[in-house]
Amino acid sequence: MKQVFKGLLTFIMITTFGISMACCGPRICGSCNPCSSDNNNCCKNPCSGYPFLTCRSQSVNAARELVGWQPFINRSDMEEMYGAFYIAFEYTRSFKPNCISQFLFGRDLINCNTLLIQGSAIENRDQRAWLAEYFGLPMDFEGTVSFCPRIENSLVDINFYLGLDELVEGLYFRIHAPIVHTRWNLNMCEKIINKGELGFPVSYMHEGPENISRNCLPLCFTQAVNGNITWGDMKAPMRFGRMANCRLTKTRLSDIQMVFGWNFLLEENHHFGLNIRTSIPTGNRPNSCYLFEPIIGNGKHWELGGGISGSWIFYRSEKNKDHYAGVWLDANITHLFKTCQCRSFDFCGKPNSRYMLLAEVGTPDEDDNLRGGPADGGDPNIPAANTTIATYQYQKNLIPAVNWSTFTTSVKINVQADIALKFSWIKNNWGVDLGYNLWARTGEIFCLTDCCCDDDCCCACPDLSCKNFAIKGDSTLYGYIARDVNNPTAMSSSQSCANIHTGIDMTLETADNVANKGVDNPKLAWAGNGTDQRLQTPDITFAGTPITAAHLNSSFPSKIVCRSDLDLSKSPSSLTHKIFLHLNYAWKEKEDDWVPFIGFGGEAEFDSKSIKKRGVSQWGLWLKSGVAFE
Repeated sequence: MKQVFKGLLTFIMITTFGISMACCGPRICGSCNPCSSDNNNCCKNPCSGYPFLTCRSQSVNAARELVGWQPFINRSDMEEMYGAFYIAFEYTRSFKPNCISQFLFGRDLINCNTLLIQGSAIENRDQRAWLAEYFGLPMDFEGTVSFCPRIENSLVDINFYLGLDELVEGLYFRIHAPIVHTRWNLNMCEKIINKGELGFPVSYMHEGPENISRNCLPLCFTQAVNGNITWGDMKAPMRFGRMANCRLTKTRLSDIQMVFGWNFLLEENHHFGLNIRTSIPTGNRPNSCYLFEPIIGNGKHWELGGGISGSWIFYRSEKNKDHYAGVWLDANITHLFKTCQCRSFDFCGKPNSRYMLLAEVGTPDEDDNLRGGPADGGDPNIPAANTTIATYQYQKNLIPAVNWSTFTTSVKINVQADIALKFSWIKNNWGVDLGYNLWARTGEIFCLTDCCCDDDCCCACPDLSCKNFAIKGDSTLYGYIARDVNNPTAMSSSQSCANIHTGIDMTLETADNVANKGVDNPKLAWAGNGTDQRLQTPDITFAGTPITAAHLNSSFPSKIVCRSDLDLSKSPSSLTHKIFLHLNYAWKEKEDDWVPFIGFGGEAEFDSKSIKKRGVSQWGLWLKSGVAFE
């Protein structure tokens, strides 16, 4: 038995060391290979950032379960039922906040924790800056937003072990369920470099007849992303992916974990057994209302798997049987079954694009007679005969892309592992535990099947599923016949190549910029049936300068977004390494059948250094008290 257990420990230590060494490289952003196992052809770059942070469930902590009570469980000297019960109080707090920020925003960050927000009118814009207009901020707005994310958990873990040796020697049942209060805080800090004065010109975000003044727009980025604010043609505020500038909290029961096992090798100085385990999801389900939302439990996944339990006491005093030292192992592997969750997604190859703007498009108005094509060679006011009738036309409605790209989807995790290995020294009533814990899981797999969630999930605007939308970018939405600001015509502009940093017009030469040539499938736009049928820039003054007259282009046809455009590739796998220490005291000299024990300890958990294997670094302190009985 000793040789078998030694071999098993050696294998686990070599394996975990190998995994650790493979993930200890620097956090370098590399290129992405094609993802053959994903739901689409999109392959997420490991530095892109992710819309949702998946942590280990507060119920999954083999280290906290293993320490302190090993003299009272898996006993070899019992012929009847026996058991042990404990209550553990633990507080945990995350550290390395820049790693969490990087997980959420990827390489858009400056100095590892800061987003730069700049309008299109800022000269020499930073390539990583987010476009201010997407958040209703002026074209000359400039500011920074820094993040220091923190996750705190306060929990009460109730655990019960029952030895069923009266039925079969070595048979046991175990159940535990933590009650958790969790607090998540992005700790946003915004610095406004230039609050902006320009506002928005007619046709850029609305039809007119006047410009949108600065005092009708959000004051700052944090106000815009907190939701409950609209501007221009936007009729509904940001509903999902919001960034709260305060702490978000939640309290409830985490997963209930149950284990049924059998120690088929059970002697005084060693034991080895197998178990089957399941997890009943009692925590909360992600609803994506906030980017950094508090989660208790494993996200409503049912779990099923197995584990091994073993020990080897390699030293025991001949004079005192209560003076010994050994190693203990708990290794658990489970599968997290499909569950329905509300998730937000970016467009393929466009990190953080869910914070862009979409323009609703629909059936063209026959009275507008919107069409596109070249100008007639004889009269520039009359289109040539070979014009294209518009397939879509702007419906005077702008929405944050995240309102459309958030919906219920089926999520599963193939494998989760929680392995704890500890060394223990016990002398009479005192005991000391020192150990290592490896936690790992594979990436989440998404499946776009219709699923229905319970009331935890406030997902999906029902009126968006039957509507069409196109990426707005920095395109012009309206054109004007004879430049008459009182006679707007909605166009069919789309910019499928725009991203969170820039629209397409702003990357062109000045003349093309004014003419709206950055749109998809650009053709000169015409409308109406009069003499001057050109759709032009409006006859207004913006920022003290008259708008240059230009015949506008629009998209013929517009490029409509669909779910196949979204990045549904797997989320990254997770890997953390933990060390833990526990000091325990038990009143073994009591003559009755009840032996109380108490101990305290702590843990320090570190995420992998690999950018492809994410986790949350955190430390924790616990107080563990219970009683063993026969």
